[in-house]
Amino acid sequence: MRRTAVALMIFLALAFSAVAAEEKSPSYSFKFSGYFKGDLAYDRARVTSGNYALSVLDEPENDLTSITARESRFGLDFAWKENEIQTDARFEFDFYGLGASENKPGAMLRHAYLQVTKGRWSLLAGQTSDIISPLVPKTVNYTVCWDQGNIGYRRPQLRITAWANASERVKLSAAVGAFRSLGGNLDNDAVDDGADAGMPTFQGRLALAATLPGNRKLEIGFSGHYGREEYVDTEKLSETFGKTKRIESWSAAADLKVAFCECFEFAGEFFAGQDLGAYYGGVGQTVNILKEEIASMGAWGQLSVKPLERAWLNIGYGFDDPHDNDFVIPEGTKVNQSFIDMNSVILGSIMYSVTSTVTAMLEVSQLTTDYIRYDYDAGAKKGTITDASHDDLRVQFAMKAAIK
Repeated sequence: MRRTAVALMIFLALAFSAVAAEEKSPSYSFKFSGYFKGDLAYDRARVTSGNYALSVLDEPENDLTSITARESRFGLDFAWKENEIQTDARFEFDFYGLGASENKPGAMLRHAYLQVTKGRWSLLAGQTSDIISPLVPKTVNYTVCWDQGNIGYRRPQLRITAWANASERVKLSAAVGAFRSLGGNLDNDAVDDGADAGMPTFQGRLALAATLPGNRKLEIGFSGHYGREEYVDTEKLSETFGKTKRIESWSAAADLKVAFCECFEFAGEFFAGQDLGAYYGGVGQTVNILKEEIASMGAWGQLSVKPLERAWLNIGYGFDDPHDNDFVIPEGTKVNQSFIDMNSVILGSIMYSVTSTVTAMLEVSQLTTDYIRYDYDAGAKKGTITDASHDDLRVQFAMKAAIK
């Protein structure tokens, strides 16, 4: 009898433990994400880099045809909830990493992060998109108007986000984070100048999202960042030779998105700042020949219309305008140097849903890149400054199949 009672108690204890463990065990969900995409593009002039267009090269016009599948991307999304804490994790890569040739591309990590959410706050750790300038235009071109008015990229970070409802129709949100500082290597010491600064880059954004009468939606945000880079002056004739010097990077930006109805919307952003090469601002230019920051300002805007159930029409414009005053060439400099004075694009596209997962896209864009050249004449022992402008007409067709 005693053995039976003991056995029964052990059984009940094990059963209770199993039930408790089952109740405490989080509920996991998992799904694949991404898409398959094939692109064919024709450029009337050579651009960087061909598969995608950032700017027109400073050389005689020479047309180019590119066919690629490198934008195809694959992701894994995880989610689970435990003790009222929601955890989401994402891993995603595409094929714009290093590769031996076009048909042997390397994988490039895009996103790898986890985010925990409880109530009205969340904490994110890992690599994903910047806080600043969060919107992207609808483009067939892989680079979504980078170096053409749209700044922001992806980098490792630690981010905190909080939000609150100001009313039934208005939501306020704030985000702030510490980011890996990605810079150059001006002193060639095998250490990134951003990491050498000894401090992360800080980013933040305040935003308001509202639902207007007629089910119209509005979102407006203000964002910015501050970071710095440090390097040792290696110019032997410089007064600061051997000393540590600092470069500062900052931006101030505004973003706006308005959905007038389900078939008509506008989105756009504006930015100003300096040393923005790591953020695809300043048309990739960070410092001049004196290692002084190059400032820039730019913007993009796009109207999107849905005239048919399966079709979107998009038209947009963007520009990135570095400051001319920062293109300093000291008198007597014996080098040939060129700067990009302006980079702009006007584009139009149609995106048609062949099925619920397959989309056919056609985009036509006109890209203009203006240069300032400094050419040194050794015989005359002086330099001359000239202007040059290059245009590219780009026609790009793509087929994309989304993973759902």
